[in-house]
Amino acid sequence: MAELEILEMAGGGRGLARHGGVVWLVRGALPGEVVRAEPERRRAGIVEARTVGVLHASPLRAQSPCPILDRCGGCDVGHVAEAARPEMLRAMVRGALRHAPPELAARVATARLERGSTRRYRLRVRLHWDAVALSLGFRAARTHRVVRINPCWIVSDRLGGALGELERALGEAGCGSGEVEWLESLDSSEAVVGLRLAGGTVPRWDGVEGVWRLSHQGPGAGWGAAGVTMDLPLPLFVPVGAFFQAHRELSPRLFQRVAELVRQLGRREVVDLYGGVGFLAAAAQVGGASRLTVVESNPSAAQAAQGNLAGAQVVAASSEEFLAGNTVPPHALVIVDPPRAGMSRPARQALLAHWPAQVVLLSCDAGRFGRDAAAFLASGYELGELELWDMFPGTHHVEIFALFQRHHA
Repeated sequence: MAELEILEMAGGGRGLARHGGVVWLVRGALPGEVVRAEPERRRAGIVEARTVGVLHASPLRAQSPCPILDRCGGCDVGHVAEAARPEMLRAMVRGALRHAPPELAARVATARLERGSTRRYRLRVRLHWDAVALSLGFRAARTHRVVRINPCWIVSDRLGGALGELERALGEAGCGSGEVEWLESLDSSEAVVGLRLAGGTVPRWDGVEGVWRLSHQGPGAGWGAAGVTMDLPLPLFVPVGAFFQAHRELSPRLFQRVAELVRQLGRREVVDLYGGVGFLAAAAQVGGASRLTVVESNPSAAQAAQGNLAGAQVVAASSEEFLAGNTVPPHALVIVDPPRAGMSRPARQALLAHWPAQVVLLSCDAGRFGRDAAAFLASGYELGELELWDMFPGTHHVEIFALFQRHHA
């Protein structure tokens, strides 16, 4: 146990302190605070710890946090007051970019920050089911223990009102422990559940339009609707288990932003890597793109993209496979929305070898964004647009939207 003065925010939403000749990264702490911290993990020159007592609180600390905030790992910066969140997000992103080219952190300081509702915003939620405790929720930080989330301030009203019934249905079906994925439409009129559970039967429950077991191939055994339709300028069918942006308000705004950018750039040919069900490609189509290529490795998502985008070429392959075996036209705009791990080295190197005119990078991890962006800058691209999108209020995660342009493109 140590008494620490928190100096600044670091990447990952943790407070940074120095004590005993090492750096402490403390979850649940804010700059300017004095806290009592308990170590959780030690590695070379760094102690990772958690706040167990606040001796001097920051005015940036939320006065009425979630009642289960200290136990639940779902909202790791839920202790930050709403008014302080914009600057805190910028500080966390700058902290995560400490090893990236300085121009990236400098641009973050003035980047536009898109925000939406901080309550009941989640369209897509991955929960954990504890078959012994018969409880459904998020895991406690750095543990496998499930914290029951009734009440919860980020899940939708429809899911929040159904949590107890869903727990009963899973228990009566004898479902073993594992993951439960909830997906609902933008207007909440449709909702489906996906199961990654050991044993038991698929629950018959009238609280949703369908329940399905999930595998890498997508929905398997189950009943009812296997997905929902998102009512955007182009309606998109999203199968349960496929990726889709989770924020109810910001997802349509991101769609419009991509359409606006494609229209502004005047690009008619767009290649969408890690394309999912075609969300960003559909936005590009609305923005005037007439030749679309969508690359997606998940079979269920790729099939949905083919149905969602009339006339598009959908390639059911990994981005690495596509870039190694195909030509990306030099005049094309490439949209890259990789998973949290960012682009793999082979994908990044192959894309840079194709040297497309422009690349839109949408990254959900600031550190990985810094790594990928540094490679673009080192290869002769210039940074154009840079925006932050607060897609996961209450957490340190932020989407970074960036446009890289080839010299004389």
